[in-house]
Amino acid sequence: MALREKTAARVRVVTGGNDDYVGAQGMKISPRISADTGAERLCAFYVCLEAGAETAMHHHCAEETVVLVLEGSNELWFGDRLEETVEVNTGDLVFIPAGCPHKVLAGPDGVTALEIRSGAMENTVVVE
Repeated sequence: MALREKTAARVRVVTGGNDDYVGAQGMKISPRISADTGAERLCAFYVCLEAGAETAMHHHCAEETVVLVLEGSNELWFGDRLEETVEVNTGDLVFIPAGCPHKVLAGPDGVTALEIRSGAMENTVVVE
């Protein structure tokens, strides 16, 4: 990840890098903003899931999550027993409350999204 710093306020522009990884939930994660780039109260990254793939059931502890779907679609299953579901499409913005168990099933074209969380580091707990 390349980083350019601007002004005394420490505004930063972060460009893509080669630090992608597969998160505990099974999604490809491309980190962009976190404690590593100077953020104190949020993190942001791109997430990708291939067509028909699904994540493990998981939650993000005390972190609230906002997801903007950039390409593709998915089903979002949520609730203590994943008893609720909603279809999410390109351009949709999703709010997931802190600690809410959920999982994602990618649509026929996969899904790419921008995910922003209220904690400064990526924090995922898989629910067995």
